[in-house]
Amino acid sequence: MPAAGHVNPSVPLVRELVRRGNDVTFYVTEEFRTVAEQIGATFRAYPDGTISSNVIADANAQGGSAKVVQRLLEATRKLLPLLESELRKDPPDAIMFDSNALWGRMLATSLRRPAISLMTTILVNASVFRSLTARERLAVVWETATSLPGTLGARRRLLQSVGRDLLPSSPVFPTRGDLTIFPIPAWIQSPDDRCDASSRFVGPSIDTALRTEEIDGQLERLLMDDTPLVVVSLGTLHSGGDDFFRSCIDAFAALPANVLLVVGRATDPADFQSPSSNIVVRAVVPLLAALRQAAVFVTHGGMNSVMEGLHFGVPMVVIPQQVEQFLIGQAVADRGAGLVLRHHLSGQKIGAAELQATVKALLEDSSYTASARTLTATLRDGGGAMEAADQIEHLLKDPDPIDQNGVT
Repeated sequence: MPAAGHVNPSVPLVRELVRRGNDVTFYVTEEFRTVAEQIGATFRAYPDGTISSNVIADANAQGGSAKVVQRLLEATRKLLPLLESELRKDPPDAIMFDSNALWGRMLATSLRRPAISLMTTILVNASVFRSLTARERLAVVWETATSLPGTLGARRRLLQSVGRDLLPSSPVFPTRGDLTIFPIPAWIQSPDDRCDASSRFVGPSIDTALRTEEIDGQLERLLMDDTPLVVVSLGTLHSGGDDFFRSCIDAFAALPANVLLVVGRATDPADFQSPSSNIVVRAVVPLLAALRQAAVFVTHGGMNSVMEGLHFGVPMVVIPQQVEQFLIGQAVADRGAGLVLRHHLSGQKIGAAELQATVKALLEDSSYTASARTLTATLRDGGGAMEAADQIEHLLKDPDPIDQNGVT
């Protein structure tokens, strides 16, 4: 899945597999070539016109997660025959895939190879609707309904192209495997019947050595300053919109803290330059370097961002853009390590005064930081990348659960 929040969690595991002498071929877009090569994998690029971070981001903007599903189905129809043609003559010993990369699961079935799913977020079931307001439920139903015709059409075309036998049993997304690795702590997943004996919650392994963006002089001075630092980033696939970023500037200009406002590649930082010297605006930043110095992290609640924030014991203001992120943020807030502002779930704006008051609460109340640091220790409980690599090597030695049709 060519997006930072999906590629980055795989990096420590791939690095560990390579360290142990395994050959790993990493299929992703050209955008992540450097990442794949830095960790010792053999890079292979998806062809142009199949899937990319821009395609996913545009789908999110047009119709949220429901529209993303349509794009993933369309990508699968294009990618599966290409990958089959490339790998059938010399199949790998196993196929590991992001839980959204349906083409990886179908490829494993087609080649009759063990299927390893990397589940980079939580499983969400229908019980979530009990946690939503009526207005939020309506927004979810409307988003799903408007994207449904396109999604059903993409699914029909995929089935016509590859046949029903290769498609996993319902639900198709997220896609599980013979072994499903969750690089997240077990406490963040609510009870779900799909978490069975094949599921392994190993916790995240954050690769602090990996850096794809440079630190310029102004940013370096900001990170070295003793003044508390607030980092604002809604991830690589989501945008809070112009109104949100302007609210941040209005809210934080008088804050007794430095503020790093990360607006994303699709937005021009020049559009949000602040007259206040305590606010620095950037399109992208080396987020781990910023979080290492942060006092508060304002985030969309994507799993990768939350795990990185907790890795450094940073309390969070979570502003979810979709239901899954709301559940992640609520799990953190329930443990005292943050607060959730859920306005965007129903298309409402967050006022500058409320945004300022929420961030100030985390800056001034040390209990939030203490709770975040307590959660930091839990991230290592599952064994991380080493345990995940152990599980994969065990599967390779004893792939008995795979029958002749490639199905568990």
